[in-house]
Amino acid sequence: MEKPTKSEIYVRFANESVYYSKILIDPSKIEDPMIFIDEVFFTIDGIRVAIKKEDWNTLEQWKETGKEKLRKILIKNNMSEEYIEETVEYADNERMDEPIISAIGKMLVEKEVDDDIPSCWSNLKNNEYAPAYPTVPKVPAGVYEIGWNASLSTYTVKKQPFKTDELYHLPSYEITDILKDIDNFWDRADNYKKYNYIHKRGILMYGEPGCGKSGIIQLISQQIIEKDGIVINVKDEEDVERFTSFIATFRKVEPNRPLIVLLEDIDSLAGEGRNQTARLLNILDGVKQIEGVVYIATTNYPEKLQERITNRPSRFDRRYKVELPNEDIRRAYIQHKLNDDDLDNINIEEWIEKTEGMSLSHLKEVVISVIVMGRTFEETIDNLEGLKTAPRIKGSNSMGFGK
Repeated sequence: MEKPTKSEIYVRFANESVYYSKILIDPSKIEDPMIFIDEVFFTIDGIRVAIKKEDWNTLEQWKETGKEKLRKILIKNNMSEEYIEETVEYADNERMDEPIISAIGKMLVEKEVDDDIPSCWSNLKNNEYAPAYPTVPKVPAGVYEIGWNASLSTYTVKKQPFKTDELYHLPSYEITDILKDIDNFWDRADNYKKYNYIHKRGILMYGEPGCGKSGIIQLISQQIIEKDGIVINVKDEEDVERFTSFIATFRKVEPNRPLIVLLEDIDSLAGEGRNQTARLLNILDGVKQIEGVVYIATTNYPEKLQERITNRPSRFDRRYKVELPNEDIRRAYIQHKLNDDDLDNINIEEWIEKTEGMSLSHLKEVVISVIVMGRTFEETIDNLEGLKTAPRIKGSNSMGFGK
């Protein structure tokens, strides 16, 4: 008997009356199954759906493979011996407890789909249908950039790697207050609606390069991803145009998805003389009525920003100056990056004293140079002090080496 595949299940969403949506189902994520005469209701990825009873039975075909085959598959998936014995024991039961659900997920073999070949139909207007690619009800949580797919003549969102190199909550007032403010924002959607305000928020961070603004963005991104939200990175003027053109469509597809929009180095996007400044300001003003969004902007040069950006609460409601790390922050950073053996081999008080006035980027180089590269602390500090002097080549008429 052919094994079931994730791509062959039609579902009925809780608020719909017909089975028309084909989605990928990972049985290991199924929660709260309720079995009725003709269909089974369950929750997957936070969405309540129903499938036909015969499809649910298809998901249970793993029972027919026998205990020994089940054992081999669990071993192949590096499951512990205790878990294997427990799961095999459950194979004789009719219960649908979590261990069995997980076992089903391990048993299924996902059907290989040729991404270059349409596999379903798109319902156009006036009873017209067009071939379409496999669909999903929502994009996975993560960090995305908006692109243009020329072959499809449409905007797309493409998932980007989520950087975690500076993912650490340092003992900083700015970090704590920003995260608290954003978390509170998501909980107050009903209040925004009650007082007829667009549910959006804007936060502007400014400070010297290397002081930790990117690290705060990583923490914000992690926070929203844990809420099953989306981060859209707008990094240049072309991205501004794509964002302003596409965001309304995104909101029609996913009207309630928590959304963070990153505008790093906003002075390069909306400074004096920038072509996309007006477009960006319209979005920040809520012209397209985009709800459920927090705009996070950073700049190393706040003096380049116009007052209509820095002094307009409806665009950026909170401003934070990210200062050079104080003693407590430098200590926490060093203790976080070094293991116990490393800490035993350094004079942490000397490190904290000698790194006063340095940025987190400088502290990172101290750790890399001394701990990773094996240079002395003194040599490393001398090198960093030398970086304060801008390099230049003295004027000379001489040419060639040694002249």
